[in-house]
Amino acid sequence: MAYLAPVLPLPLPLQRYELFHSRDVDEARESVARIFCPHLLQPVEPRRALDACHHSAGLHRDVSLNYVQYGPCVDIQPGYLKDFFLLQIPLRGGAEVRCGGQQVRADPNLASLPSPTEPLTMRWADDSPHLIVKFSRTALQAQLERLAQKRLSAPLVFDLGVPLGDPALAPLLQFINCLQATLDAGEGLGGPLLAEQAESYLMASLLLCAPHNHSAALRGGAPRTWLPRAVRRAEEYMASRLDAAVSLADVCEHAGVSARALQSAFRQHRGHGPMEFLRNARLDGVRSALLEAAPVATSTGAVRVADIAARYGFGHAGRFAADYRQRFGEAPSQTLIRSAH
Repeated sequence: MAYLAPVLPLPLPLQRYELFHSRDVDEARESVARIFCPHLLQPVEPRRALDACHHSAGLHRDVSLNYVQYGPCVDIQPGYLKDFFLLQIPLRGGAEVRCGGQQVRADPNLASLPSPTEPLTMRWADDSPHLIVKFSRTALQAQLERLAQKRLSAPLVFDLGVPLGDPALAPLLQFINCLQATLDAGEGLGGPLLAEQAESYLMASLLLCAPHNHSAALRGGAPRTWLPRAVRRAEEYMASRLDAAVSLADVCEHAGVSARALQSAFRQHRGHGPMEFLRNARLDGVRSALLEAAPVATSTGAVRVADIAARYGFGHAGRFAADYRQRFGEAPSQTLIRSAH
């Protein structure tokens, strides 16, 4: 009996970035392989036609968001992924995933995170579309070394099952949802600087929140007597780069301590994390620039708050305005007007 594709809400996730839509097995396999890797693809019931499509949106250089569906149940055998990691989130249905010595039954509450140095086989159940985040292996491992401030002693391998209800993963999942919504709306990510920061945040969040064989190294840190000095070095570094892309890994590398140690030191000595310091320092920079620009605004009316905010890395106007009001008790436009008068 022919497979009847389910009625799905339109548009599908990342519909603007469609690469193909086909019922042909060979076309689906070859098209998906162009973004991921060569693999075997076989419908479990060969007489049932596929309803396959792949949407893919790259963020900057090292991370992409993907939507993949096949329709009926399929077996997928990529072997070794080799140069990338995949965070695979079933939107419906589920998948049996084997990677190395691990096996999970993924569903909308349990994602899978296969590692490229372990052999991978999967069976996606009927009507099991996935949202997949692809991470460059080279970039992710480099980020890990910078966060831990040490060279890897073994290849990075994650726990295969990722419980999506784990509170520690909430910021990562919320950010993925935010990125998808932004891409679906056609708004873009605000330029290369913000796209690079988005990739860095995704990689750091994954490494800090999802268990893997180097998690203990990230929990370690420098001796306690070094921490105040690390805080000072980190603050000086961030303050000198308010208009540049700065990641947590950059700050750790400059301060010479691990991410956990730096975060602990900031909370102990400043009452907040290092990236909160950076955000507040950038907000202070915007305020100073608005105050300096007030006379120009009075005479020409040419000053745009959005331009100044973007100079300091704030690409989302609503979120920037809310953060600014919370810190200074007024809207940025009010600062400009009040200072001008």
